[in-house]
Amino acid sequence: MLFASTIPSASLKTFRCEKSMIQKSFFLLLCVALVGCQTIEQPKGSSAGYRSARFVAAKKNPFAANSTSLERSAEVNQMVQTAITSAFKANGIPVVQGDADLIIAYLLMRQGNVSTSLAQDYFGHGRDASAIMDEAHRRGVIESKRPDTFDDGGIVIDLLDARTNKLVFRNYARKAIIEGISPDERQQRINAAVNQALAPFFK
Repeated sequence: MLFASTIPSASLKTFRCEKSMIQKSFFLLLCVALVGCQTIEQPKGSSAGYRSARFVAAKKNPFAANSTSLERSAEVNQMVQTAITSAFKANGIPVVQGDADLIIAYLLMRQGNVSTSLAQDYFGHGRDASAIMDEAHRRGVIESKRPDTFDDGGIVIDLLDARTNKLVFRNYARKAIIEGISPDERQQRINAAVNQALAPFFK
């Protein structure tokens, strides 16, 4: 898959098609999701004027099912952060610990024909993850016209100005999930997705 079939269930929020008919809740999978939605912010700022970046502080889950889930979550997030760090470094902006000009936040998503799942460990507190998931599920599952069975993974990357906490850039990338690939192949797929999502920011 894109990020791994290793996104643990303990760190996922899931929105199933049947439930969505009864109550509005969660999200959309990035892709079809964000485009054209009037309620989801999608600013397209640039890297001009920014000299450093850091990741948002991780959200800890004391109720994680087991140590395997935690290890898998850590593995996937490490791959994502490696890809993001490399993309910033290639464009002259180091990712540092501590004070920085930019805050990097991201969502990992998985979507199939009847459900959409969200991992938001590194999206930050009090943000619009639920709104993104809700819209993504509506467009990607409920309104989908795709006749084939599908299993897609994706990432939404947010960049916030550290001085104002204002969202200055949001973009996403999506790919079909491929099971059974090597860690190197998975890292390459994550690198490609991250570079696709961040390319407009560095132009």
